[in-house]
Amino acid sequence: MDWTTIIFSGAFFLFTVALVFFLYYAWLGSKFAQKQLMRKRFLFISAGGMHGKEKLALYKNHVLEDAGAMEKIIFSLPRSHRLDNLLLKAGISATTSLFILFSLAFAGLGFSLGYLFLPPPGSAILLALMFLFAPYGYLLIREKQFLEKFDEQLPEALDFLARAVRSGHSVSSGFELIAGEMEEPIKSEFRATVDEINMGLSMKDAFANFCVRVPSTDLKFFTIAILIQKESGGNIAEILDRIGRLIRERLQFKRQVRALTAEGRLSAWILILLPLVMLLYMFFVNYDYVSQLWTEKLGLYMLAGGFFLQLIGAFVIKRIVTIDI
Repeated sequence: MDWTTIIFSGAFFLFTVALVFFLYYAWLGSKFAQKQLMRKRFLFISAGGMHGKEKLALYKNHVLEDAGAMEKIIFSLPRSHRLDNLLLKAGISATTSLFILFSLAFAGLGFSLGYLFLPPPGSAILLALMFLFAPYGYLLIREKQFLEKFDEQLPEALDFLARAVRSGHSVSSGFELIAGEMEEPIKSEFRATVDEINMGLSMKDAFANFCVRVPSTDLKFFTIAILIQKESGGNIAEILDRIGRLIRERLQFKRQVRALTAEGRLSAWILILLPLVMLLYMFFVNYDYVSQLWTEKLGLYMLAGGFFLQLIGAFVIKRIVTIDI
């Protein structure tokens, strides 16, 4: 048995283990609503529990006392704040360890496919790296979509909260109304903040964790205004109306900027992807000709120079089309 077969067998084994855990999570979430709620709360705590750690740790230890052996093993595995936050934004019910296991299995599969079907050995390593970071890239795309949708929903949530305050509700009870009435993703984020306040965290710590989970500039404006009003007083409903109006104006301006810079962004994508697409095309159509780029010393210099110039061009175009709002 050669080492390629060993790597392929190991990747298949890791895939099987990851698939079993994913199916277990899906079955557990559909069959036991309480365990699904517990798992989601733990994920929120890991994703944004930077403040009030003592009280959150007490809650976690108390819940795990009555949990089963499997849950204790799963939630005792090492976790990463950043990865848990990305998994939360993507709506994937998995732990950090399971995600890393899946990424490694995906990389092993990519290496095996590259070694078996692509001529040069270096292409197998390149394909393995692409497969390794592909799941993380997917999480980054989902996070961007999450933040865009959250920013779109935030003005409506502020209007909802202002109406609740005018009708006699407190800010905390207004959060509960938002968590119960509005749609995802803002619903779950406000629900997590309410849960942390109910666990004993101060409103300042709960809002700080909220801003850690959701790195939105508009949300920071909102949390700062709420905390200042709580200490100094004032008409909270009027403050919420003004912040909501400001956020809507910023979103409208952002849309106008995206429309005006659409041509530049499209040009950037074409200029960056065109050499890569042509290299891939020549790789399959005329391999002997294009292989001189990595078999000859001059070709390696040309590849390094082209890659460096691509990076410079991408950086310059990004600076041109990016406007800070």
